[in-house]
Amino acid sequence: MSSGSEFGQTETEVSDGSLPGDGRWLRQTKAFALRNLRATLRTKATIIWGFGFPAFWYFMTSLLFLPDAGDLGPGVAIGEIKGATAVSLGLFGVLTVTLVAFASGLGEDLTAKRYRKLRSLPVSPSADFAGRYLAGVAVAAVSYVLVLLVGFVDGAEYALHGPESVLVVTGSFLLFSLVGVSLAVLVTWLVEDSEIVVGITNAILLVSFFLTGYNGTSPGLLPEETRQIVNIAPNSLASRLQTFHLTETPPTGAQTGGVTPPSLPVGPEFVALLAVWAVALGAVASVLMDRAVYSGEAGE
Repeated sequence: MSSGSEFGQTETEVSDGSLPGDGRWLRQTKAFALRNLRATLRTKATIIWGFGFPAFWYFMTSLLFLPDAGDLGPGVAIGEIKGATAVSLGLFGVLTVTLVAFASGLGEDLTAKRYRKLRSLPVSPSADFAGRYLAGVAVAAVSYVLVLLVGFVDGAEYALHGPESVLVVTGSFLLFSLVGVSLAVLVTWLVEDSEIVVGITNAILLVSFFLTGYNGTSPGLLPEETRQIVNIAPNSLASRLQTFHLTETPPTGAQTGGVTPPSLPVGPEFVALLAVWAVALGAVASVLMDRAVYSGEAGE
């Protein structure tokens, strides 16, 4: 992550009380966001696992596991299947960045005792959390777009259904990023050891991906009685929301690796469900940043 001098610079920025009220909070949020963004982008693990691995996984999935065009049923185009796959692995990249990379960064900050000085300064814990979230969104957006571009070059077809699709795709991306960063704080609080944190977050990342039928793109791989989970779990819910709004006609049929059945989540209640996940986990993470990291002795 970052050097001690860089963290010291952030301490000076966030403790600047020249701006009263909300102005100080915004200044602190910006300082934490820029510090975490610089630190994350300079980490080789981010380049390899956050950017390279999801794109590489898409390429290997397309090459080895997706059906040939001639094997598909009538009315199903291979470009639609590739589009759904790209969306799924794009959000896999989002969770890789927001959960794994940022849990590792927070764990290293705690292990290195970097919060000892911050606890003595007029720093808002919510600004720390908001700054980490904004940095996570910025890095995750790069990973997400990269996978979609790789898919497009490979023949994936995307099609927005209208202005509401832009809102749903953008909103679900922001909400899912909040889920990832919030889980990162929760796991780090439970474990603290930065090396163990990396292993646990990677396990959560992979287990959630496979237990939801590749982020909800292949529910036919799951037992019939448990398939509805793909419209409930936040990772597959976000993936399936975006699949509907980013592809022309989502493929059907388990034999083709299709995303249905069950039916795709297309109603506003599913967007609300993802929002509930994000807000609930975000509230828990914000409280932990306050009580465990700043008011408590996390990392000591």
